[in-house]
Amino acid sequence: MPDFKVEIRARLAELRLSPVREAEIVEELSQHLEEEYERALTSGSSEDEARQRVLEQIAASDLLHRELKQLERRVSQEPVAPGAESKTNLFGDLTQDIRYALRVLAKNPAFTFIAVIALALGIGANSAIFSVVDAVLLRPLPFKHPEQLAMVWENAAHMGFPRNTPSPANFLDWRKQTQSFTGMAAMAERSFNLTGVGEPERLEGRRVSANLFELLGVPALLGRTFGPDDDRPGTHVVLLSYSLWQRRFGSDPAVIGRALTLNGESYTVVGVMPQLTQLPGYENVNDQLWVPIAFASEEAAQRGNHFLEVIARRKPGVTLKQAQAEMETISARLAQQYPDYNTRIGAVVVPLHEQVVGDIKPSAPCFARRSWFCPPHRVRKCCQSAARTRCCSAKRDFGAPGTRRQSVPPRPTVSDGKRITRDVWRWIRFAAGILRAART
Repeated sequence: MPDFKVEIRARLAELRLSPVREAEIVEELSQHLEEEYERALTSGSSEDEARQRVLEQIAASDLLHRELKQLERRVSQEPVAPGAESKTNLFGDLTQDIRYALRVLAKNPAFTFIAVIALALGIGANSAIFSVVDAVLLRPLPFKHPEQLAMVWENAAHMGFPRNTPSPANFLDWRKQTQSFTGMAAMAERSFNLTGVGEPERLEGRRVSANLFELLGVPALLGRTFGPDDDRPGTHVVLLSYSLWQRRFGSDPAVIGRALTLNGESYTVVGVMPQLTQLPGYENVNDQLWVPIAFASEEAAQRGNHFLEVIARRKPGVTLKQAQAEMETISARLAQQYPDYNTRIGAVVVPLHEQVVGDIKPSAPCFARRSWFCPPHRVRKCCQSAARTRCCSAKRDFGAPGTRRQSVPPRPTVSDGKRITRDVWRWIRFAAGILRAART
């Protein structure tokens, strides 16, 4: 094997580099020339032809001088004590790496375009996924002391409904007999036809217990929330969502006290709720307004009609197990009193956070695992391959520390580009699926 270090040192002498820096460059360039020499021999060249072909890469008298002059700056030759670490120019090394990367990318515009698009899509997908994880899994729910809140369901597992919606009569008995909760509130979906204010519109809303917003710790933005007197049959008051207030009433503060016609009946607006107010529940319902649930006597006596969603707040110091045990005791008592409807019907207390993120939380480890397999890692490998095979030694290893030496990987092929495109498309579909899961 020819010794190329002599040739390299002869061409570096005029630059008067520091001994440490010169040794690094000589080592890197000699390794590259040796690899080129072996490659030439493999292709069928004789030893003399292979040596001549390799030396032609640095044969130009000013090649090394011109390239290194742009990257290297003269440094004072400070003596290094034995056993001490030599000083490095971190900023200078970073500048050289950036310049080298820009030169390589500028010479491959098509590949650079693909790499930038792949990186942008990969970073965007990661950002979207972790934004969902932060909003759904990590960030606390927008309620007062959310760790105390829980959803309460009927347990009809023998009929295939382990979390069944309670009936009005069972809910009222729960609320009357429980000692583990400071309060319970019920919700029921309902659609409304808004007329008399511009174009008629069908709106989604809910009937709610008067104490619901107080239970959640969500005050009204304008006006007030419901009070105990509103939760009586025949009371027609309504709370507007922020989006409905903006869209149909132009954010007019004078809407408080205004009469609206809903389903042919007159309702008085008593308040406007803050922006992004979203009540928990079995489904992600985009509520536009809320009215008091106000059970009539016939409805309050129903035990076979199951349509409510119940939320409760545990008393301070009461654990989830204690609340669950009490609800099972109450359910057993109701089963004895009303065997026709409540036989084998229990109760399930589910923390609100678990209720909200229950369907997506098992996938959280998947987010973390798959985020490490982003397509940019393939792009990075292809860029490294292209960089190490396109340039001669002088343009490849200027300023690169010896610890960066690697075996020369194969030149990127069309299959690499197809693999990148396929991975990017998979990531787009994966991110879209995560966003759809978060919305539901």
